[in-house]
Amino acid sequence: MEVLFRECDGGSLGRPEVLAKVIDSIGSEQFASTLLSLLNSISGADHCAGFQFENDSIHSLLIESLQKSESAITYASRYFKEGLWRKDPAISAVRGRLSGAGAGLIHADINDRSYDEIKAYIFPRVRDRILLCRRLENSIIGVSVVCTDPNQSFSDDAVQQLAAVSNILVSSLIKHVTMSASRSGVSTALSSLSEIERCLIARSNLPRRESEVCARVLYGVSSLGISLDLGIGEESVKTYRKRAYQRLGIGCERELLRWYLANWSAWANPRLGAAA
Repeated sequence: MEVLFRECDGGSLGRPEVLAKVIDSIGSEQFASTLLSLLNSISGADHCAGFQFENDSIHSLLIESLQKSESAITYASRYFKEGLWRKDPAISAVRGRLSGAGAGLIHADINDRSYDEIKAYIFPRVRDRILLCRRLENSIIGVSVVCTDPNQSFSDDAVQQLAAVSNILVSSLIKHVTMSASRSGVSTALSSLSEIERCLIARSNLPRRESEVCARVLYGVSSLGISLDLGIGEESVKTYRKRAYQRLGIGCERELLRWYLANWSAWANPRLGAAA
């Protein structure tokens, strides 16, 4: 597959006022639409999707379409959820060519035969597509920029403009996701017992009973309440809690809360906290 790969080290952008709007919208509900407005003004793109690639898995960060069509959202969701990204030549190109902590642009020919296997399922109406990417440690964060107008493709000037703004747009995406998570994160992290339990299982090596007790402590349940909920004696609750604190290297409920919130943030938003 023939692709254009360009290292992105910054450059001049002819629409600084639109870029300013993107930065101002970080953390707000308008971020995705403002980002797409900038991409549209630069290149004519009418769809975009943010993603994070790590450990041979990919996560959707945002999906936006000018047409707000259900089919566009469906195609993008299918790409992520059904693992069709594994057959995407552009993703392979990103993984192979983006090294270090730099940024890059991938411009692939959507009509190339290497796309035949997935085109009908994911890109039936796509005319042109560019990936703006940045590697951070073992993670790649990127924005897929798509044009569906059958009479239009990305011009050389548009590619240059996208390359110039690539790094700051991907950084804005990272900051947006991090800010959005932190704004609603604490209430979510502590308002769901199942959420707390899943995090403890993922982020610690606590035995089941110790994990269950700690989850209920964080949820605000008293020792008596935990005893009744789990069907064990109140003294057993205190024993499990003490053992868990020893394993975690903490000494009190306040330290358990601090340990949990730090680990929940890393668990709920892998890599993005450090990236921002």
